[in-house]
Amino acid sequence: LPVTHILLTSRSEPHISKVFQNDEVRPLVCEIPVRTSGEGGIISLDGADVDNDICTFLRHSFVELGSRHPDFPQPSEVDVAKLATRAGRRFIVASTMMKFIIDDEFSDPRDRLQLMVELTSELSPGTEVYKLYDRILSMCANPKQAYLHLSIVAALADPLPLSQISKLLGPGLGWDVQTTLIQLRSVMDIPTDTSLPVNIYHSSVRDYASDPSNCGLPEVCDTASPHSLLAYSSLRLLKAI
Repeated sequence: LPVTHILLTSRSEPHISKVFQNDEVRPLVCEIPVRTSGEGGIISLDGADVDNDICTFLRHSFVELGSRHPDFPQPSEVDVAKLATRAGRRFIVASTMMKFIIDDEFSDPRDRLQLMVELTSELSPGTEVYKLYDRILSMCANPKQAYLHLSIVAALADPLPLSQISKLLGPGLGWDVQTTLIQLRSVMDIPTDTSLPVNIYHSSVRDYASDPSNCGLPEVCDTASPHSLLAYSSLRLLKAI
């Protein structure tokens, strides 16, 4: 039989490491340290290498933003370092921060940058993503409705276009879906072509929206289960056929 090798890459998350330490799995696994080109050093996915990479990503993103908005002042190295550190060595946090800042259709990117800088002083290790999603929701015109629609999009087995989401939810729940979700473009991809499906950017959004207790906004705590709402809406459509 041919020998098959499967290459897995991952952060050293405790729950993943625990699986590989299992007596049945461990003999089948060979750990390969990742080395930097020409230096022979090992890259730590939880070390300074990641902080430096995130700083580089943030600087590049701010330069691009400045090229589109000449009046946008470049943040200081202190602020860049603060954002990078508070990203918790998670690129999804840094990326979401930047998407939030550059989504300037509803507000000045300078104001959004200041919000992110202020937010970083409140973040604790391990809470970065959810706290960031809380802040993004709090900026929406109706945070409870925004959370509801976000949870429904995240719960869909197959992504749907905005028009079909609105039709599925029907009168009431489906009202103003586009206006609500467009405020969440930093956490989901909303194509300009309305026939294309809406997708969340990262699985952490699905985890966050799967349980209202993950959200720190008090108005969200009694939000109905998205699966219940989808089941009810599906039955309503079937009944109408």
